[in-house]
Amino acid sequence: MRQGHGRRRVAVNESFAMQRVTGQQRYATEVAKRLVDLDGFQAARPGGFWAASAIRTWLWVTAVLPLAERSSVVLSMTARAPVWQRRHVLVVHDLFVLTNPEWFSKRYYWTHAPLLRFQLRTAAALVAVSQPVADDLAASYQALVRVAPNAPSEVFRCADAGGGDTERALADRGLVAGSYFLTVGSMDPRKNLPLLARAYAGLSEDERRAHPLVVVGGGSAVFRSEDIAWPAEVLDAGYVTDDELRQLYRGARAVVFVSKAEGFGLPLVEAAAAGTACLVISDIPVFRWVCGDGAHYVDPADESSIRAGLRAALEAQQPPQVDLSRFDWDTTAAVVRNVCSALA
Repeated sequence: MRQGHGRRRVAVNESFAMQRVTGQQRYATEVAKRLVDLDGFQAARPGGFWAASAIRTWLWVTAVLPLAERSSVVLSMTARAPVWQRRHVLVVHDLFVLTNPEWFSKRYYWTHAPLLRFQLRTAAALVAVSQPVADDLAASYQALVRVAPNAPSEVFRCADAGGGDTERALADRGLVAGSYFLTVGSMDPRKNLPLLARAYAGLSEDERRAHPLVVVGGGSAVFRSEDIAWPAEVLDAGYVTDDELRQLYRGARAVVFVSKAEGFGLPLVEAAAAGTACLVISDIPVFRWVCGDGAHYVDPADESSIRAGLRAALEAQQPPQVDLSRFDWDTTAAVVRNVCSALA
């Protein structure tokens, strides 16, 4: 649909709205709420019959949306994106389904890998959530890529207004502020949780009793299953609300994130915004890009290196704070808006 003065409207693909909020959905939600209702930007969301199931939503994305918005610029910010759209702005979070198919179920790989390859070749513009992802895209697809990174949502920046909210929330889980490790993420092979479990198990029994490991997240059918032998001192918190996660971040002795690979690593900036004292993270390019000197880095392939990182956190060897001024949802939304407006 044409807008006034020869401009096309930008349809924000909100098919993500029916999904559980994880990293991609967080990005899409934060950016969409800053763009929708701006001049020329409107939400496009399945409803009724099309929103009744994941399969119907996929049909809406692949068949209904491209037809309904054939004259518009379409912005897609999650993997739920059209197979083809003439004026398509695609946000790319990572390329792992192409580079590491062994991390995914066969069904997910055979449906999503060909789709992503085609989308990357036909998109009118690409946006990456980090500079390392942008570099990979430029190298493989020779495309001009803009970087619009993740950022911590406002809920994670909120102060503990009651002065004891965190302590009370942690006490309900049997935790004491400053005495536990926290790891956040899905049961995805790239999160490297089996090796983290072995590294943590290698701490002494006294160390583990005094410093339990809290695991937040859950499984997903899109990933290959993981067989993890967690020590008895591990607390599986499952999925938690944003408020609960903020309290867990704030009270942690250290947030531990030993992924083999990431497109960004949203828990890093969330934890820093919430006031986590220490980060123990993989020494991979994207984490260096996000955190700079603000973390303890470990080799994600080396159990002893991960264990040494845990002990460094116990010994109160705290690195500088992560520079969060680089990560702001308003700035990210402005970059995405400018890319879309150029096409409109």
